Amino acid sequence: MTHRVESGEGLWVPAGGVVEVAPSPGAVLLPTPALPGGPSGPTRVRVTPAQIPGLLHEFSCSLGHLAGAQEAAIEVRTVGATRLTAPPAPQSDDLHDLAELLTDDPDLNVADAIDAAVAGWSVRTVQRRFAAETGLTLSAWVRRARISAAADLIARGRSIEWVAHRVGYRSVAGFTRGFAEVAGLTPGQWRRAVHTPTDGTAELRVPGSWERRTHRTWSRVNGAHIAVWAADGPVQITTGTRAVTLQPGEAVILPAGVPNDILIPPGSLLLPLGFRSGESGAIGAPLQPAQLGRWGCTAALRAVESMLAAYTRVGTHLVDPARGFRAVLTGSQQSPVNDEDAILAALSSLVARDSTSSGTDLAAQLGVSERELRRIVLERAGDSFPAWLRRSRMTRARNRLGAGESSSEISRTLGYAHLPAFSRAFRAVHGAGPSTVGITDLRRRHAAWGREPLRSAASAA
Repeated sequence: MTHRVESGEGLWVPAGGVVEVAPSPGAVLLPTPALPGGPSGPTRVRVTPAQIPGLLHEFSCSLGHLAGAQEAAIEVRTVGATRLTAPPAPQSDDLHDLAELLTDDPDLNVADAIDAAVAGWSVRTVQRRFAAETGLTLSAWVRRARISAAADLIARGRSIEWVAHRVGYRSVAGFTRGFAEVAGLTPGQWRRAVHTPTDGTAELRVPGSWERRTHRTWSRVNGAHIAVWAADGPVQITTGTRAVTLQPGEAVILPAGVPNDILIPPGSLLLPLGFRSGESGAIGAPLQPAQLGRWGCTAALRAVESMLAAYTRVGTHLVDPARGFRAVLTGSQQSPVNDEDAILAALSSLVARDSTSSGTDLAAQLGVSERELRRIVLERAGDSFPAWLRRSRMTRARNRLGAGESSSEISRTLGYAHLPAFSRAFRAVHGAGPSTVGITDLRRRHAAWGREPLRSAASAA
C-alpha cells in the first residue's frame, strides 16, 4: 500500500511493518519513534506548527545522548479510543514540576519530591495549594496519575505484574485494588474491555514537558567531531575546561577526544547537524560560533535538512550528509591546533573503533611514545590518560547498552576480565551501574531513521 503524505501531515506506522520511504525533492520528513498502542494500520494525522519543535526534540533524544531514561513520548491516538482520563495538571510551574517528579519516579516519596521541586515550602502549604489548583489532594492526584499511566501500559500489551512495579506498587494485589478503586475494573477486566477502533480520526500528541525540564548530556568523550546547533533558547556547553553559552541560532563544533558536557535549559532546543571522524584531522575548541539562525527562520529548514541527511536515510532527498557540518565549520572560529591536537583526535577515533587496545598499543599506532601520549591527553583533554581512557570506553559502553547489548557482552568486548570490574568502571563514570542507570533501548528509534528496515511504530511529519 502506498501513502502520499502532504505538507503538515504525519503518517502513523504500527510496529511490525516494513516501510520504504521516498521523499520528493525538497521534502523534509522527520521520522520520530512513537509509543505503541495507536491505530492498527497506517493512519494519517495532522501536524500543527506548534508541535514541530517537540518532534525535533524527540528526534534529538533518539540519539541517546541525554542523561536519564528517555522513553519515546510521541503518541498517536484514535479519537474515541477507551482510556482513563488523567487527573488535571496543576497550573503553577512549581507544582507542575512537583507533579511530574512524582509521576516519573514512583519510588520518590512526597517529602523528597517537595524538597527537589519546591524547596522551602512546607508539606502543608503544598497540600493546600495543590488541592486549590487540581481539586484533589496530593496523594489522590498521584494515585490517579499512576493508575491512568498503568491503564495505557496495559492497553499496549504490558504484563500486569510489570505495570504494577513500573507505576510504584510493591505487590500485584495492592495494584489490583488501587486500579479497581480508580477505574471501576480490575487490570484484567480493563485489558479485556479496552479497545482501539480501526477506523475514525486519529490525532498526534506531542508532550510539552521538554519546555519545562532541564536536560543535559551524560559524561562522554566523542570519537568524532560533532556539530551542534542551538535551534531555540540558550545552551551551555563545556569542552574540556572551556565554557561557552550558545545563543539561539548559534552553532559550534565539539572537538573529538575532548570531554564535553551540555546543559539544555527548559524550552531550549539543541540539535546535532553532523559529524566528522577524528582521523580527518584536529579541530580546535570553539571561539566564535556560526550564525545559522534560530528555529522559524528560512535558514532553519536547511539546518534541519542537514541534520536528517547526516543521521537518517529517509528524511531528505539528495542532500549532502556533510553539508551541515561544513556550514558550522566554515561559519565559526576555532582555536589554533597543532600536531598534538591531531593525535588526540585520531586517538579518540581509534578507541571508538577498538576499545580494548592498551596505552602502549595506541601509542604505537599513533607513532608516539606512551609517555608522550599520556602527556598529550593530559594537556589537551584535561584528564589523566587512565581517566580519559575509562571515560572513552564507558562512552562506547553506554552506546552499546542503548543498542541492546548485555553488560556481560560489553564487558568482554571492552576487554574486561570480569563483569564486576566493568560495572565499577561504568559506575565511576556514569554514577550508576549498567543495569540501573536507565538507558532506553534505541534500536526501535534507529530503525525509524532508516538505518535498518523500519519495523517499529513511528510518526513521520
